[in-house]
Amino acid sequence: MKNKNITFGNYMYNWYMIYKYPKHEITTRNVCLTYINIHVKPSNIGRKFIQNLSTRDVQEFLSNLLQYGNKSILRMKKKGLSNWTVNKIRSLIISCLNQAVRENIVKENVASYTENIRIINVPKNIFTKEQQVLFLNNSKNYRYHLAYELLFFTGTRRSEILGLSWDKVNFHNNTIFISQVLVVINNKPKLKAIPKNKSSIRVIPLPQELMNKLLILKKEQEEYFSKHKYTNMYNLVFCTKKGDVYNPNNLLQNMKKRLKRLGLPKDLHIHSTRHTFATNLIHNKVAIVDIQKLGGWANPDILLNLYAHTLQESQIKAIDELYANFKK
Repeated sequence: MKNKNITFGNYMYNWYMIYKYPKHEITTRNVCLTYINIHVKPSNIGRKFIQNLSTRDVQEFLSNLLQYGNKSILRMKKKGLSNWTVNKIRSLIISCLNQAVRENIVKENVASYTENIRIINVPKNIFTKEQQVLFLNNSKNYRYHLAYELLFFTGTRRSEILGLSWDKVNFHNNTIFISQVLVVINNKPKLKAIPKNKSSIRVIPLPQELMNKLLILKKEQEEYFSKHKYTNMYNLVFCTKKGDVYNPNNLLQNMKKRLKRLGLPKDLHIHSTRHTFATNLIHNKVAIVDIQKLGGWANPDILLNLYAHTLQESQIKAIDELYANFKK
């Protein structure tokens, strides 16, 4: 059996760089390498020789991640990683050891016998209508206001709105085309295309009032850049005064400050706009398949799981209305 003296951490890193790194998008690469370098390699299983690894070793490792795995320097107290993150790390380990079996380095995949990490879909925090009105009214005269409106009324992600370019805005059909995102890679904002096989690529219709606001912004931008001799480098709808990309983290921090200043609940955040959008559509009896397409969810099951509590409320109301109408 070859490579019997290699530690699991080193084997996993080499495996990833050879088999997975060339296939993955840069954001996925960064996440997976963080899992390997920050969590696996320095751990007990990472330092063990691969042929000595046991199912119990892997299970204890996963259990520790759930309890104490968050290594952020911002955490004063030890806190665990999310179930979702630990499940991703488990899947990565299983995939790695499958290759080790194929290469005859180990006889069996001990990680495949570990317990699956249950993903708990807790009810999502949403803005009430009053909170949404309060927040949008408060930000009316601020540069991010239109971006916030689009987040609330399109269900888009922060990266999608900040990655929206003017050539993807159709003023004739009143639609926007989501096909690229602005993400943070190695602490720097980077514009990248969404892979063609992703359901995130979609066309979203907009109300005429929002289209009018976009048109006004476009004209103001063109006049400003012409006057100051700046160039909108990537033709983005939302960019800095010098035409460069916004750092997505700035929008995140700005929203946090505004929410705090308004005394709104601490469990609301920028992604809550997306949950609010989906919940409002469900309450308006929009079909799940249409909500899925508008929001770019991979499949309707995700929506059904995330918003089961909301669906249940709608179903109860629908049954009550059906019965009431029948009794008339």
